[in-house]
Amino acid sequence: MSETMVMEKTPAEMVEEYITLRDGKKVAADKFSEWEDTNFNSRMKDLEIKLLDTLNKLGSDSISSKSGTVYKKVTTSVTVADGREFQKHVIDHAQWELIDWRANKTAVNDLVESGEPLPPGINRSAFVSVGIRRK
Repeated sequence: MSETMVMEKTPAEMVEEYITLRDGKKVAADKFSEWEDTNFNSRMKDLEIKLLDTLNKLGSDSISSKSGTVYKKVTTSVTVADGREFQKHVIDHAQWELIDWRANKTAVNDLVESGEPLPPGINRSAFVSVGIRRK
């Protein structure tokens, strides 16, 4: 078939195709995730529980074997329960090391959209792409 006979798709047809592909991708990802859970994740979780139980019973932080080493690992999460109280504590005690300074994206975008210049020391990038949603 010659190039002149191939018809370009209309934007509506491209949107329909995109949504079909995205839906198919989601179905495939869900099926893979389910297969992965059944074939790997469930058994790996069971082994992790049994190995941690063994470490606890032995009073050990790690066990080495020919195949590898199992060890206890501590993961922590720190979240702010009361922002005002935390902010007051940091300021009152000058404990600046307790905070991470970063720009508030919403506030910076609001400044720029209102015609204000960026604050010193801030970089801002905007990227244009397309979004496609179903009706």
